[in-house]
Amino acid sequence: MRILIYTHAFAPMIGGLETHVMTLAQGLARQATGGDLEITLVTPAPAGNWDDTALPFRIVRQPGLLTLLGLLRRADVIHLAGPTFLPMLFGLLLRKPVVVEHDIYQAACPNGLLLDERTRTVCPGHYMARHYLECVRCNTGNVGVRKSLTMLLLTFL
Repeated sequence: MRILIYTHAFAPMIGGLETHVMTLAQGLARQATGGDLEITLVTPAPAGNWDDTALPFRIVRQPGLLTLLGLLRRADVIHLAGPTFLPMLFGLLLRKPVVVEHDIYQAACPNGLLLDERTRTVCPGHYMARHYLECVRCNTGNVGVRKSLTMLLLTFL
C-alpha cells in the first residue's frame, strides 16, 4: 500500500504539527515489513540544512503541480495534515481515499491561531461572530490585504 502524507509544515520547521507528522510518518515506516507499505511525505517546506536521507520514508519537497499530481495519482491513500485544498481536490478527482487530519483552529479563525495578530492577544471570536472585516484587519499586517482576504475566503470552505 502506498500512503502519501501531505503537510504544509515540516522539518526543519519546529512546532506541534511538524512533530506530529514526523511521528506519524516514522511510525508508519516502522510498520512497513517486506515492502508492503510505502510512505511518501510531500511538503512545500524547503529542507534548509535538514538531512532528509536520515529518515525511513521518502520526502518530496516543493513539488511542482505536475509532480504533485503524479504523486497523488500513484498513492493508494492520501493523508492530509490539515485542510490543504489543492491536494484534497486532486485526490477526490482521482477518486482516491482522502483522510483529512484537522487539529488546529482554521475552522474558526482564518489564521488558525485564534490570536489577534495586531495585539498578540486571544481573539474574541470575530470570525464566529461574523465580523469578517476584523479578520481581514487582523492578518493584513503580517501577510498583506490580498493574502488576508484569501485566508478569510478559504476559511468558509
